[in-house]
Amino acid sequence: MKKSKLILITMCAAFVISCNSKPKVITAQTEADTNENVSGIFSEGNEGNQPANSQLGTSFTEDLHKVVVKEILPATKYVYLKVTEGGEEFWIAARKQEIELGSTYFYRNGLLKTNFESKEYNRVFDRIFLVSSLVAEDHGNNTGTLSADFTSEAEQTLQKENIPTHTEEVIQHKGSIKIAELVANPTAYEGKTVQITGKCVKINPNIMKRNWIHLQDGSKNDFDLVITSNTFVPEGKTVTMRAKVVLNKDFGAGYRYDLILEDGVVIE
Repeated sequence: MKKSKLILITMCAAFVISCNSKPKVITAQTEADTNENVSGIFSEGNEGNQPANSQLGTSFTEDLHKVVVKEILPATKYVYLKVTEGGEEFWIAARKQEIELGSTYFYRNGLLKTNFESKEYNRVFDRIFLVSSLVAEDHGNNTGTLSADFTSEAEQTLQKENIPTHTEEVIQHKGSIKIAELVANPTAYEGKTVQITGKCVKINPNIMKRNWIHLQDGSKNDFDLVITSNTFVPEGKTVTMRAKVVLNKDFGAGYRYDLILEDGVVIE
């Protein structure tokens, strides 16, 4: 009798567990819906905050997608892109940024949504991936290049009077060196920790366990100085950072730099 009762209890428990193990269903969603826990790109008031879709603790190549842009639909705060990967064509949505038709981009950890409604375009995407960070294949080349032999030509440029450019020159923090000074003679600083004061003109967050901060200080605005850091710096903010100078660094996936600063720490 006790044995029969035990069998009956076991069968009931198995039935309850099986009822609670149904597959999760992603319901239809519109562009106005909040989705902070995954992408952060459709959330109001998210400016200046680190995107929630963190890639910390995973390798950069894990779930890495390489896509070619075939169509661009810009929206108010983000951009829809029809892309191809491995012969497959689909749509993705990312934060608003400059995208070149026909160019190649990388992204990780896209969230699949079905029947996604865009009110701006009055259309429903049967299938779309929400992407928190999208970077160009030639990302590293967009920061400017250094002369191969680091000749004195760049040093002579420093002796000329600094002429204001399209970006206002940043007031230097005591102890900071100018970006133009670093670019002119990078070998003198290789392996050393330097202090830089500049305005964040672009940031690619949570790539390869770090944030990629692009700084300009008005001294050489054809060159974005990239600093990697665990600290998130919003675009438009002026900061002073200390970081280590590294030359000829190749991370892969388009992240190659003649000059980059690593392990940056914000001090002001």
